[in-house]
Amino acid sequence: MGAAHIGAFSKLPGVEVAAVSSGNALALSGDLSQTGGNLGREGGKYDFSKVRKYKDWRDLTADKDLDAVDICLPTDLHAPAAAAALQTGKHVLCEKPMALTTEECDRMIALARQHNRVLMIAQVLRFWPEYLYLKEFVSGGKYGRIQSATFVRRSGIPDWSKWLTDSSRSGGAILDMLIHDLDQILWLFGAPKRLAGKSLGEIDTVSATLLYPNGPEVRVQGGWFAPGTPFAMGFNVRAERAELELTPEGLRFNDASGSTTVLKPEGPDGYEAETAYFVQCCETNTQPVRCPPEESAKAVTLALLLNKSRVEGGNQIECHL
Repeated sequence: MGAAHIGAFSKLPGVEVAAVSSGNALALSGDLSQTGGNLGREGGKYDFSKVRKYKDWRDLTADKDLDAVDICLPTDLHAPAAAAALQTGKHVLCEKPMALTTEECDRMIALARQHNRVLMIAQVLRFWPEYLYLKEFVSGGKYGRIQSATFVRRSGIPDWSKWLTDSSRSGGAILDMLIHDLDQILWLFGAPKRLAGKSLGEIDTVSATLLYPNGPEVRVQGGWFAPGTPFAMGFNVRAERAELELTPEGLRFNDASGSTTVLKPEGPDGYEAETAYFVQCCETNTQPVRCPPEESAKAVTLALLLNKSRVEGGNQIECHL
């Protein structure tokens, strides 16, 4: 993810990548070609000859010449790294999930307010063209009341990582991976009244139902499956007079007559739009209304409740977000 972000920042006018931190000597040299994870993107190579290099993130957050810090560390380091950056007067963009606990999220928000700095969590789907189209489909009301919504996100277990499979560091698949879809659900429909989730019987998976009285039937499924399982994400949202679905073949709009149209929403790459918006917020010192940290914190709480239900074998849990 660090490679995806630095690629986006490098295209923005008026932005200088002044310092980088990594425990990986190859990455510190500017060679990010070995990165990628499940994104399937080329990491690329960068000229870091004029960039300050730190092996320890603490030294980077202490650098007085930096205006903003982008945190792409393992999840258990999000809260301490964000705190260190905010306390030294830096704006912060932090990768999802925001943190491992609700208490850590609350502390990050409090520090951002105390020091009057921008804090934004990189919930990139809020900037993804297909998901922006979905937002309009749901909130516009053109096709009637939303009746059901299903979100799917899965991949093989992340064996490329030394920390992701350690739930004490990553929070597991629900918090690390399905946080995208849970944030979307909160963005589109608000907080559910109750939820329930069960394991699909694979490595770290869930099939969940989120209950909205007099509202749509909402489900989310996925997680980490057997090694080699290809990454896939998608959704199916049905209104009274139309249906929108994201499939491997693209975004499909199905109308009441039964005809299907393949859509190609216009808009910049999600990572580029996300980083550009963060920079805009920093330049104007305004809070990120498109992706406020308070809502990212609620997504973490929702993920933790869903994991609790899964551990309890699918018990329904009340949501108070």
